Amino acid sequence: MNIKNNSYWLVVRIVIALSLVVVSLVGCKKGEDSSSVGVISDVKIATAVDNDGRPLQPTSVFPIDADGFYCSFKLSHFPPGTKIKAELVYVGGEAEEEVGENNLFGVQAGTIEREGVGYTSIGFQRSSMPDNTWPKGDYKVVLYVDDEEEASVFFKVE
Repeated sequence: MNIKNNSYWLVVRIVIALSLVVVSLVGCKKGEDSSSVGVISDVKIATAVDNDGRPLQPTSVFPIDADGFYCSFKLSHFPPGTKIKAELVYVGGEAEEEVGENNLFGVQAGTIEREGVGYTSIGFQRSSMPDNTWPKGDYKVVLYVDDEEEASVFFKVE
């Protein structure tokens, strides 16, 4: 029996076994097959977005008179008909007594029309705010896919 040959085949079997484990872990999420699972990535808050929904001037701090906030994110491989929702939440801060903690300021929703990979964005405008300014404090945008929370991003207004 050749020891070198046996060692080689042992290494090959281990590599194949590990590959199968990795493929099964990466290919499945929440018990679904990989063809129906999408991913939200590169979530950023910005002062503006380009025509493709990519963030321009991403930041985590805004002035009280900012025209609006744009939450930009990349969608990958969601099936058509998937519902996406974004909530703008005032977490807390200087205006907490007036506004309240974890106050929902706005909701935007849409439906994915075609599968693929690309950026999109959701905007929240100042004109909907009382006194036409944003309350100082901490905010977050929470992204939902088919009513399940998938991502969030935090920022401040000073």
